[in-house]
Amino acid sequence: MTAWNDLVSTVLLGTRRRTLDPAGLPPGVTEIAGHRTEPADQALVAAAAYTGYRRAGQRPLTGIEPEPAAAEDTRPFIPNVARARLGHLLSANRPELVEEWLATVAHKGFRVPAERLPALADAARTRVSLRAPLATVAGPVGAWLGERNPDWAFLVAADDDTSDDAWQFGTAARRQAWLERVLAADPARARETLAAAWGNEPADVRATFLTLLGEHLTEEDEPFVEAALGDRAAGVREIALRLIGRYPDSASGERMIERLRACVTVRSRALRADVLEFTPPEPDESLIRDGIRVPAGPGQGTARLRAIIAATPLRFWAEYGTPGELAGMLVEGPPLNVVRESWATAALRQRDEQWAQALVEAEPGGRSTAALIGVLSPEQQAATVAKLTRGLPVEALTRLILDLPQPWPAALGTVLLDWVAGQRDHRLVAHAAALIAKAVPVACLGHPLAEIPLPGEAAPWRRAVAETLSFRREMHKELA
Repeated sequence: MTAWNDLVSTVLLGTRRRTLDPAGLPPGVTEIAGHRTEPADQALVAAAAYTGYRRAGQRPLTGIEPEPAAAEDTRPFIPNVARARLGHLLSANRPELVEEWLATVAHKGFRVPAERLPALADAARTRVSLRAPLATVAGPVGAWLGERNPDWAFLVAADDDTSDDAWQFGTAARRQAWLERVLAADPARARETLAAAWGNEPADVRATFLTLLGEHLTEEDEPFVEAALGDRAAGVREIALRLIGRYPDSASGERMIERLRACVTVRSRALRADVLEFTPPEPDESLIRDGIRVPAGPGQGTARLRAIIAATPLRFWAEYGTPGELAGMLVEGPPLNVVRESWATAALRQRDEQWAQALVEAEPGGRSTAALIGVLSPEQQAATVAKLTRGLPVEALTRLILDLPQPWPAALGTVLLDWVAGQRDHRLVAHAAALIAKAVPVACLGHPLAEIPLPGEAAPWRRAVAETLSFRREMHKELA
């Protein structure tokens, strides 16, 4: 190896600066290079001969067992036209459409040719949302690849393993997949296992596991969620606060009601609307048990009040009026936006449609409007957004559209496409239209925006919208 390094250095530096010493070269290489008289020529010939010597002069390895083959996958391959589409998606760098394509392939029960999996796995390394559908589509071949390449370990999650070893010794993705499967198949076993390991898990893992538990939440989970309110990690506490809101009669909720009752009064005024008066709560160490930790400093009274309102069951307010009446009341004490934002947080945690609708109507352009619309029924979402398209300025409406929770119901997708069709050229409209074309559900892909030929002078963004809708429609037809 020293002779090789010396030879490489001589070639790189040049024979004027370094002299080649052929004595250290293998005999065969020395013999070939010795016929050359020019130093530079001799060095290059020696390098060429030595390269062949190194490649051909190695003894073959022995005692190597071949890798076991991946388990058989009996699912049908995607159609040929869909294979061509996948190649186009990967070369065009359209990750959002790759995700939709993979989800559709997984839903249809197809599999992807093995030679395409490495490119898809590399794409999923940097785009986490691709991992779950890819793991399903890749099947046992993907699990085989993931076991041999640490960068693709998330593919191992596709292996339908419910053994204790997968939980005890698996990767983070594999343990997450194990918990998700066992929560569905054997909830009691999953919850017992999670509770036993909870105290030893890192904060980010606890947050992930608690989120998964939230997708399978039952009445039996209330004590576990309530205990998580006092977790040392803020991210875990926030998830626990969101989940405890699904238990309207929880012990934590009752404690919040008692705290808030001491802070709220309604003052009636003759011939004028009532006023909600708030008094900041006193510091209370017991709040920590219920997931509320307010750092010391200016404004901590308002921050504490905000957190208590957000964590209090919304049934508390029934004695003061309907959601619509309360959302329109004047407020004394904290700023009105603080109270409304706290109500919005409570409505989101508790998935309360009546409160969500009232708060959207009270402040259509509010920061929480888009999230609150996601709480409404599909029909009400469409009706509410249709009303907002007629009342909000373009700037506010485009911000709202960009923040609307997905997936969208078909009725909402139609409302948004109708709005795009009726808009003039505008930078913000173009930005929102690009998202709408990619996000509307499959049922909306036959909208006239994708069917009607555009005039030659149509703006580029309009053509891009039509092309995206048409592309997606063809993509789904190929997999039908």
